[in-house]
Amino acid sequence: MKAYFLRYSNNSVQTIYLSTLLLLLFCSVPVADIPRSNAELLPGKEVRITAPRTGKTFLLYVPVDYTDKRPFPVLFYYHGYRGTATTQMFRHITKGEGFIIVGMNYATDLYYNKLLPTETAKEKIFFDEALELISTRLNVAKEYIFMGGYSQGGYSTTVLGEQLLDRLAGRLVLGAGRRDVDMNPPPAELIRGHPVFYGAGELDDPHYPRAKRAAQLYTDWGADVTFEGWENETHSLSAQWLTKTKMREWLIAYGPTKQVASGFEKAQAAEKSGKLGEAFTLYAQIAEILPDTALCRTGKKSAMRLATKAETELEQLKDAFDKKPYAELTKALADFRDTYNHSVFALRATQLLSELLNAKADALEARALAAEGEEDYTRALQLYALYLTYFAEAERYAAVQKHVKDLKQKIREK
Repeated sequence: MKAYFLRYSNNSVQTIYLSTLLLLLFCSVPVADIPRSNAELLPGKEVRITAPRTGKTFLLYVPVDYTDKRPFPVLFYYHGYRGTATTQMFRHITKGEGFIIVGMNYATDLYYNKLLPTETAKEKIFFDEALELISTRLNVAKEYIFMGGYSQGGYSTTVLGEQLLDRLAGRLVLGAGRRDVDMNPPPAELIRGHPVFYGAGELDDPHYPRAKRAAQLYTDWGADVTFEGWENETHSLSAQWLTKTKMREWLIAYGPTKQVASGFEKAQAAEKSGKLGEAFTLYAQIAEILPDTALCRTGKKSAMRLATKAETELEQLKDAFDKKPYAELTKALADFRDTYNHSVFALRATQLLSELLNAKADALEARALAAEGEEDYTRALQLYALYLTYFAEAERYAAVQKHVKDLKQKIREK
C-alpha cells in the first residue's frame, strides 16, 4: 500500500496550533539557561541545553523526586508540527515524578518537514549527544530510555524510534499513526516484544483510524502493544484528557516496575556470589524507586540486613586494631573491602586501612626519631629505611623522605 503522511490542510494546521497552545496552558515550569554547573540541575527544575557538537537545543526536566543515589529512566519527547521543544505533556502525565524528561528539537529541517527515514543520521547524532550530556549530569537508567511524541512527534517516533529499537525500552505514539503505514516493517527480532503505547482521540480524524491501523500492524509484527482511544477527544486535546489516559500506569509498568524487578534479581545474584557491596547498593537503590510496593519493601529489608552485617564486621575489625598483627589486619580489611566493593562500606574499609597504615607508620617514625634523639644515627636510618620501603602511602611519607635527606646531609657534615 502507498504510504500516506504529513501534508497538512489549513484546518489541520489550525488544530495542531490549538493543541500546542492548550499544552502550553496546562502549566509552566521556569526554564533556566544552560546550566553552568550540575548544581543548577535541581529537582523540579527545567534547563535549556545546547549540544556543542550538533549546535541544537533541548530541554531537560529533572523530576521532583530526583536523587543521584539511584538511576532514573528517561523520556524523550518530540514536538508536533510548527512546535518547539517542550516537556509539558510528559510532565503532566508523570506528575513530574519518576522520569527525567527531555524535550527535543529536530536536528534538520529536511527531516522535520518530511520525516524521511533516509534523513535520520543527524537526528541519531543529536539523540546520542543529548543522552550523553544528560548522563554526565544526572544518574540515568540507560536500560530504560523511552521515546514518544504527539502528532508529528508521534509519527517521528515511528521513524527515528524504529531505527533505535535496540536502545529503547518503549515508545509512545500519540495522536498519530505510522509514517510508512504497512511498508518497511522494523526488524522482526527487534520489534518482537517491544512495548508500544498508542493513543488518539476517537474524534481525531484522520489520526485515530491511522493509530488503530498502526497499533494492529505492530501487534501483528509481535510488538507488545497498548492502545487507548480517548472518548470525545479531537486532535486538540481537552483539559479533561489527562483523566482519560492510563499512560502514567503504562510508563511505571514498563519503566520503574521492570527496573525494580531486574535490580532485585541482580542484587540476589550478587549476594549469592558473595558480592555483598554490590548487592547492598542494588537493594538500597530499588527500595527507593517504588517504596510502597512489596518488592521494594523487601529490597529495603535486604539492604538493612546487609548493612547490619557490614557494620558488625567493621566494628570487629576496629576492635582488633590493638590485638592482631598488622599483616593479618590489613589482609582482613582488604578482604572486607573486596567483599563490599561498590558500596559505602568499601569506602569505610579503605579509610580504616589508611588509618591503620598511618598509625603503624607514625609508630615507626616515632622509634626512628627516638634513635635520632639519642644520636644513634645508624639505627635511625635503618628505621627510616623501613618506613620508606613499606609505607609509601602514608600521609607523612613525603615529609619523612625530606627529613631523611636532611639527616643524611647533617651526618655527612659532622
